[in-house]
Amino acid sequence: MSAKTSPVHRTPNLRRLSVQALLSPPPNTDTLAAVSPGRQYPIQDSTTTTYGYDLGHPDLDTPKNDDIKAITIFSPPSSDLMDFDNDSSFGTYGSADTRGKDMAFEEGGYYARPVPIKISKSLEPLPPLLLENPMNLLYFHHFLNHTARILVPHDCEQNPFRQILPEMAVQDENIMNLLLAYSASHRARLLNHPEPVNRIAVWVQDVFPQLREALMYDSDQISNAALAPAIMMASLEIISPNTFEVPVSWQNHLTIARQMIVARGGPKSMDRHDRVAYFLSRWFAYLDVLGSLSGNKNDQPLGAFYWSSENASADEDYQIDCLMGFTTRCVGILAHIAELAKQCEPDRIDAEGNIREDFRPSVHLRVQAEQIRRALEEGLSDHVVYKGCNHRSAASSEGEGAWDATEIYATNEMFHWAGLIHLYRRVLGLPSTDPDVQIAVREIVGLLYKVRRGSTAEACLLFPMFAAGCDARDQGQREKVMERLKCVEGFGMTQVNKARSLMQKVWDTGKPWESLVSGEFFG
Repeated sequence: MSAKTSPVHRTPNLRRLSVQALLSPPPNTDTLAAVSPGRQYPIQDSTTTTYGYDLGHPDLDTPKNDDIKAITIFSPPSSDLMDFDNDSSFGTYGSADTRGKDMAFEEGGYYARPVPIKISKSLEPLPPLLLENPMNLLYFHHFLNHTARILVPHDCEQNPFRQILPEMAVQDENIMNLLLAYSASHRARLLNHPEPVNRIAVWVQDVFPQLREALMYDSDQISNAALAPAIMMASLEIISPNTFEVPVSWQNHLTIARQMIVARGGPKSMDRHDRVAYFLSRWFAYLDVLGSLSGNKNDQPLGAFYWSSENASADEDYQIDCLMGFTTRCVGILAHIAELAKQCEPDRIDAEGNIREDFRPSVHLRVQAEQIRRALEEGLSDHVVYKGCNHRSAASSEGEGAWDATEIYATNEMFHWAGLIHLYRRVLGLPSTDPDVQIAVREIVGLLYKVRRGSTAEACLLFPMFAAGCDARDQGQREKVMERLKCVEGFGMTQVNKARSLMQKVWDTGKPWESLVSGEFFG
């Protein structure tokens, strides 16, 4: 099969079995051997179990979909296998004007070759929810092998979406149901298929009442397992709006998660000694801070006080976080910018949502803004030595490691420059034409050359790309940002399309994005 050929067009004489059947002795070993001589599924090695293959067939949703035949049982030539175990990049997703299904199946796309459904033995025993339904197992694997990778700018060996969250899911049905919903929604958008709304509705039907119940607990009873669904639903609503039958915005989900974290004592009570709590706090921090910077009507984040790194060691302060793409120090800075922008909005934005061009911050706000500016500029100075990822395995190639380091450092820089754009425009009230604003725009566009197309880093650069794109005056800069955003759209995350459309509207109307925004999330 050529790499350009869609796997759905393959017509081998395949035998498909349920997972339960696979785990039992095959009823006809001769038939199975004819398809896969000498091999019986599931196939186990020292670290993983392979259940079959995902060819990218659409999910026709319940009750129409044939779930029992979701996993294909055959042994394709080794050259046809798609396995990302040692690759954190998805290659080039083709030209900027290709979309959806074509993108997924073309050369370098996720389904360019059959994807082996390979799951780590560390997650065993898998729950009945997976073992009794091949479609569920397929979605669990899709989350591990694809969705989890594009949720972080640096997909290293310690990606918590591939390790910690799945570990929680196999122990907690609520988390598993949301993980499957997340995967099903993402896979449908990746392939440009309708979402399996009936299937998702069944998965999440018990989550909302249990969340309400969790909010009534005493602070010491709000467990990690109770907090995780609130954060997951906010994240899912961002990348795939209206997935749930009950219309609840990502802002409302985030408010619930914020209330839970405050009840537990705030982020500082969720330190790295508890790896699960620490992961959840970082995931929430990213959503909370970038969410608060994504519009004038969004809630204020927990605040710079909560994210302050004054008590952190110097090593932690300049360690770039693989989940967020920037330092914990930068989290506090961005949160502080969000606070100041919120304070400026009543004076800066009129009742119709338009920006008052004559706005100037108070002396008190200006003093704080200048402190933040110095902190961001210090973070961009040459004398600061950042620490990149230290999680990669010894098996990683030297060239791959060099690219990873280049991308994570570039990502950190871009978030610092984007913070400066927000500070200049939303707090200090500088016009888009101001030289300082344009320097920041130029730096972000220039740094894009250090990020591979189709990489996980590119998938997580919406915040700086949108900030630079909206204030870009040069047509060449606009085209570069637009082209990269169109590429990222092929990853199957809705917020990118919404942000790109809003950016185009800014260019067409000449109005600031703050007067046009309507619930978009820039991250």
